Formats: sequence, structure tokens, C-alpha cells
Amino acid sequence: MAISPRLALSRPDGEEPSKSSRDCVYSFDLHGNLIEMNSALAEIIGYDRDKAAPLNLSQLLDQESWQRSREQVLALLGGSGTQTLELTAIGNDGQRIRMEVVRRLLFERGRPVAVQDTGRLLYDAAEELPSLLGEAETDLLPKSEPLNRFAEQLKQLHRLSTTNYVTLEQAFEDHLRTGCQLFDLPIGLLLQVQGSHGLIQASYGASDLQPGATILLLRETRAHTIEGRLRTVTVSAKASPDGQPQPAFETYIGTPVWLGAELFATLSFSSPYTGAARAFTSADRELIELMARSIGRVILEHRIQSERDRLQSLEKNRNSVLEMVAENESIEAILAEVARLVEEERPGTLCSLLILKDEVLAWASAPSFPPDAIRIFKPFRVLRGTAALATAEVARSTVFWDDVRTCPFWAERGHFAAQMGIVSCRSTPILSADGVLLGILALHYKEGQPHDYSDTELLQAAARLAARALEQRGLNERLEFQARHDSLTGLPNRSYFMELLNAALEDAGQRSGYLAVLFIDLDRFKQINDILGHAMGDRLLKEVGQRLKRLLTADDLAGRMGGDEFIIVLTRQPDEQAVALASREFLMALRAPHQIEDNELFVTASIGVAIYPRHGKTVAELLRNADLAMYHAKNSGKNEVEVFRAEDHAASLERLRLENALRRALEHQEFELLYQPVVGMNGKVEGLEALLTWRHPIYGTISPKQFIPIAEETGLIIDIGSWVIRRACLEAASWHKAGHSAARISVNVSALQFERRDFVETVADALALSNLPPDRLELELTESYIMKDLPQAAARFAQIRKLGISIAIDDFGTGYSSLSYLNKLPVDSLKIDQSFLRNLNEPEGSLAVIQSIVRMAHSMNLTVVAEGVETRAELDLVRVLGCDKVQGHVYGPARRREDVEALLAAHDSLGPLET
Repeated sequence: MAISPRLALSRPDGEEPSKSSRDCVYSFDLHGNLIEMNSALAEIIGYDRDKAAPLNLSQLLDQESWQRSREQVLALLGGSGTQTLELTAIGNDGQRIRMEVVRRLLFERGRPVAVQDTGRLLYDAAEELPSLLGEAETDLLPKSEPLNRFAEQLKQLHRLSTTNYVTLEQAFEDHLRTGCQLFDLPIGLLLQVQGSHGLIQASYGASDLQPGATILLLRETRAHTIEGRLRTVTVSAKASPDGQPQPAFETYIGTPVWLGAELFATLSFSSPYTGAARAFTSADRELIELMARSIGRVILEHRIQSERDRLQSLEKNRNSVLEMVAENESIEAILAEVARLVEEERPGTLCSLLILKDEVLAWASAPSFPPDAIRIFKPFRVLRGTAALATAEVARSTVFWDDVRTCPFWAERGHFAAQMGIVSCRSTPILSADGVLLGILALHYKEGQPHDYSDTELLQAAARLAARALEQRGLNERLEFQARHDSLTGLPNRSYFMELLNAALEDAGQRSGYLAVLFIDLDRFKQINDILGHAMGDRLLKEVGQRLKRLLTADDLAGRMGGDEFIIVLTRQPDEQAVALASREFLMALRAPHQIEDNELFVTASIGVAIYPRHGKTVAELLRNADLAMYHAKNSGKNEVEVFRAEDHAASLERLRLENALRRALEHQEFELLYQPVVGMNGKVEGLEALLTWRHPIYGTISPKQFIPIAEETGLIIDIGSWVIRRACLEAASWHKAGHSAARISVNVSALQFERRDFVETVADALALSNLPPDRLELELTESYIMKDLPQAAARFAQIRKLGISIAIDDFGTGYSSLSYLNKLPVDSLKIDQSFLRNLNEPEGSLAVIQSIVRMAHSMNLTVVAEGVETRAELDLVRVLGCDKVQGHVYGPARRREDVEALLAAHDSLGPLET
């Protein structure tokens, strides 16, 4: 007796279901053709077991059961588990027989090949089924055979089923020797199919059929068809002239050995043809089937014990891998350790791991491959149409390739496999805890190397270890990524970007190369946020980040500084001209519309550029100067690229100096109001416009053109504007109390101040504090601001008018040519911008425009004031054009408070100055 060294010793896929001979058991292929039925079912439906084989299941079931059966088979093939269903069979005599069956798929080498139903009859009988031993005694009782032979068979079956074998070699030798004795046949064989060949697992009585050898199925045995391997086959006839089959198999009885639903091998007993036909009985069939079940039981028990032994060995190696994971060692070292673990359990094999990233499987570790071998292996893209890979990925199963060249990982690398002596391989998926494919673990075999199903459990255990390591490393990488990257765009955050920029600067210094820092600030982003909401703003920022990344080369950097500010570092630009061209590409990319849901958003950017080493040699210097250049681009009209200039730096320093001083100006009482008279055409003073000036103790008088833009940008204009209204109301109230009728005051209001919800309350408080009659106060707003949101301006004007305050539109005519919108606003006067007076004498001057403004304003009962009148000639001209009032240097410069009091006390009219 001998046994193949390739026998599988792995855990069974499932438990062996009951196959009592009183159960109705039958199997059929995936097309419904019957393969086998047990004698119990054959007796019930009135068919001979051999004669039933050519039938289709549709001929044994009624139409409804056949349709339901087909649907159940498709469900099983689709991945559903074992199912229970009721069927109605049609007996040979036409009788309807109701059965309840449990249905499962049968597999050979991991592929579904047939379906098996095991069930019982549905009838009113309280009869209990006899035990397995009782069944054997009933079914094996031959009516025409001596009783002592049956007793011997029964005795031997009982011994085989109750013996505890130390090794599988002992079990197979005992079963094959005993079978040869019981069947009176000289040759016993346990044959496992591998492709077109059969691998001899164990043999008895035939010196030319040695375990471990392979024989050609088609020429030499009765197991060359799937039907021949799935049913009990009996033959007794001389070989045909062409030599099929081999004479050793002329008298033959064989049956499948099942391990759960998996076909393990074919058990057979045979001999050459002796000239007298051997009549195999139903008792012979039952006998070999019971022996096959006994062999299956022994294999399962040894697999379980073998698995326990393996687990003890794996546990030691597993702990070493887990320690590496806990100590956060490199993933490369951990995966190499997993591969070595597998190779230690299967000496002589080669193990490798492929990791899935972005739908590409890349070779990650193969410690026993030739040095640097996997570096030349190209990544393998996962293709759903690749059948073999689909099995491993979608079905989540272990796959064996007899020919390594059929494996998709080796399809284009067959010559490498040949150089390493690899002929076949087995792979299993590496799956995360929630079933996501992380990679593939493969075990490779060389010529003549044993391989069996026990390798499946080994690979799966190792795959679980690899998955643990990959998931833990993935978690660590995600936490590290989140700490270093912006959660919205995925770009490096400020702190991490500073690290990257420092490293880039060191590299640029070592190679004496250029490095450009681009400071990017989106234009009008606040408006998008305010109108469409922050969620849409976040979507836009994410899209902007993606566009920036698409323009980067491998060595470039991008980061988000916060809000709508981004920084790009270009590390490989040859000169400043190349930097400028690259910066323009970023500008043009951001100009293109962004389609987000149903919104087409347009956003531009202002980009400032600082170049190493010309504009700075440290991170702080480069970022500061790029930021300054960006502000210059924004102040120059936005949507532009500006390269840092030293003069910009000087201007920025001056601006910063003014901003710092401005923050203390109110506290130090450095502001003062000057007043410019508003004069009627008859020379009578009809009001005063309050003008803010700043007298700094060191820098002297600072023009509003210098500090007002800074105040508006920093928000200081809110407090300054409130101070101006209160101060103007207090001084106007004192003049009014003194009896001066001309003490009507006009105050310019900032757009930022006007938009505040508490603005009307601020004005009301100033009137209450000063006791100034509301009709003595006029507020001025520019036309350009009003037209940004006409409905909102109209609503706010209505609130002001309820207080009794007048409203004037300042700088009128600078942005809009139509006066129709004035009908929607409760205003009292228009102030024509002084720019119209500067070109009155030009060939195509603004004379006609002023005439139109005056005519339409008077038709609406609005007062027209000409601003910036400098000369007598201009005064005479605006009088002719019909303006109602004027103000400007033709009546002298703006006056301080004491000068206004003197003017009001002396007289209430002015004459133009001589020019």
C-alpha cells in the first residue's frame, strides 16, 4: 500500500450532510441532466438507477416544480446558500410524489459542476428511519448470496467506520485492501482529477500505478468525464480495439469521495476482464458508497487535526507579525515577513503579495524572488472582463492555475516564471474587515512540487494577517494625512506646507536653482459664499484645489493656507520668464467656469509671485513678498499676476505704518472735521458738507485718499464713520441753536457702514444726543454702491426717510447713464461728479450729459448740486446749465469749525474768489 504525498490536509469547506440510504438523494448537472440517484429514490419512483441516468430533471418533475427548480439553481450559481424547496416528482407509473429536498451545489477544484438534492417524502407516516448500520444491513442483504458474505461485509464496514487511524496512509491502505477483498477485485485506487490527467492519491495491488504519479484520463480510466466522477459507475467488458480503457480497468466499480460539497477524488476497485461478465448489484453500489463516505470522514478528521497543528505553528509566526504592526515597522518589512511565514510552512514554494491601489495591483513583496525582480514587473490593472481575476476578486475565493501562464498576473511574464522554474500558482484575495479587496497573496510551485487544498487555508490565514497589517497601516496613514492636510481640498495644510517648502528651499540652494512661490487669492469668493451659501463655497474651493493639482509637475507643491488662499511652489523652473508663463497657466485655469450642480460659477484669482533667491532666501521672506505682490495684483484690478517688486514692499510698509497709526487715531483724538459750504446760485450758503481729515502729531495732515481705503479694508471705517456722524450732528446742533439757518449738515456714509443692521439706530442716537432736528441732516451715498443692490438700498433709504433725514446721491453719473432707477429711491438731491466739469471744454465734452441730468432731475423734483467747481467760468457754466447749488474751491477751501462759526455769524452768503 502506498499514498500520495500531495494529499490535501486543510479544513473542510462544510460538514458532510446526511446521506442515509433512506434519504432521497440525486444529483444532476447544471443543465438538468441526471447524473446519479440513490437506490431509495430509484425504488420510490420506479426507475432503475442506471436507466435513469439519461433522463433530464424536467422529465421527472411536474412543470411547476421544474420551473421552480431552474430558478433555484440560478440563485445558487448567483451566490445564495443552501436552499430548501418542495418538489413534485412523476413516478414511472405516473404517480405524483411530493418531496422536500435540501439543495446545494457540488464543486470540483472550486468550480461548480453539479447540483445535489437530499430530501424526504412528504406523506403521513410515523415510521422512523433506521440507523446507518440498520440501513446497511437491510440494503446489503443479498437474497441470493450466502449470509456469511453479507455478515463479513457488515463487519468490515463497521470496523472501517469506527477505527481511529493515526495516519491517512493507514486509513487508505486499510480501505483499499478491505475493498479489494470484499469486491474480490485486485486493484484499489484513489484518483484525483487535475485537468486532463489524474493524480494517484493512493493505490493498492498495482505496481505500475504508484501514488504521486499522473495518468491520462482519456486513455486509461473510467473517470475521464464529469458524469463519470460524480456517480457510481460499474463496467464489465473487454477493452475496445483502440485500447480504451487500460485493461486494468475493464472490470470496474467507482464512486465519488465527497468532502462536504467538494469532490475530492474517485474511489475505485477494478481488474482486467476475465472473459466472464461481472454483475454488480445494488448492494455492491451501496457498499462502495459507504466506503467512500468512510474515507471522506477520515480525511475530514485528519484535516481538522492537521489544521490544529498548523494553527499552533501559525500562531507563533502570527504574533511576530502583529508585533511588527504594533511597533509600526514599514509595511514592506511586514509583508515580507508574511511571505516568509507562508514559505516556511511550504518549503520550496515562492510567495508574493500584490497590493491594490487606484484599481491597479502592484507587486509589493516577494522575498524569495531574484533580487529586484518585482521592480521590473509592471502593475496589473484590474479588469472586470478577466475571468480568472474576476473569480478571485468578485467571488472572493482562492484560485489555482495549473499553468502559471493562464494566471493574469503572469500572463505577460511567462518567461520570468520559466526562469524561476514556476509552473503553477495558487492565489487568494486579501480582504478588509468589510470585504474590500486590498490585494492578492500568491503561492508559486515549481515542477514536481506538491500542491493540494491544504494550501488554501494557509494562504487565507496569511491573507488575514496581511489584511490586518494593511488596514492598520492605512489607518495610521489616514490619521497622519488628516493631521497634515486640509480636510476640504486634500492639499497640505499650513504647518505641513511650511515643512515641504523648507525642504524645497534646501534642495534649491544645493542645486543653485530657481524656486517660485505663488500666493493665490480668489476674487469675489466672499460674494459666492454670501449668495449661494458656505456649502457651495466649499464645493468651489475643492474644485479649485483639484484644478491646481492637475497643473503641478511631480516636484511642485500646493497647499491651502486657509479661507480662499492657496500657495503653489514651482521647483523646476529654469528662469523668471518660465515662472511668469507657468503663473499665467494657473490664472487661466481658474478663469474657466466651474460647473457645480446646476450652478455655473465664474471666479478669478489674484496671484503674487516671489522668486528664490532674488526676492528672498527664507520661507518667511518669500511668503511675505508673494503675499505683498498678490495684494498689489488685487488692488490693481484683480484677475492678474504680479511679480514682487521692491517698491511694492516700500509701499506696503508705508501702508502698514498708516494702518497701525489709524487704529490709534480715534483714541488719540487725531481726527477733525472740515466743512465745505454748499452755495446756491444766488451766493447764499445753504448748507455745509462735513469732510474728515487726519492730523497726525508726527506725520502731519494725512489726506482722506490715503487713509479712507485702509479704514474700509480693515473695518475701522465703522467706528470712524459713527464718530463723524455724532461729531457733525453736535456741531451742527450748536450752530442751529445759535440761530444760523444755513446750519444744514451733509455727511458722507461708507458702504460698509450703511450695510450694518444697526446703522439707522446709530443715526437716530446721534440725532437724539445732539438734539439736531432731523431735517438739518443729509446723508450722502455714492451711486456705484447704490446700484449694487438697488432693492436693499431702497429699503434702507425708506427707514432713513422715516426719521426725517434727507438723502443725496454722491458722484452721480459716473457709472450709469439712466435715471429711471431714481423713481424707486426716496432721494432728495443729486451731486454731479466733478469729473464732468473737467472736460466741459473738450470737443466731445460732457455738456450734453449735464444738461440731460439736470433736466431729468428737475422733472423728478430733485435738487442738482455741481461738485468740484474751481473757477468763475465753471460757475457761470453750471448756472447756465440749470444746476441749483455748487460747492468747490471757487468759494475757498474747506473750513475748520471756528472759521465756519465766523462765516455764519458775519453773513450767510459768499462771493466767488478771484482766479
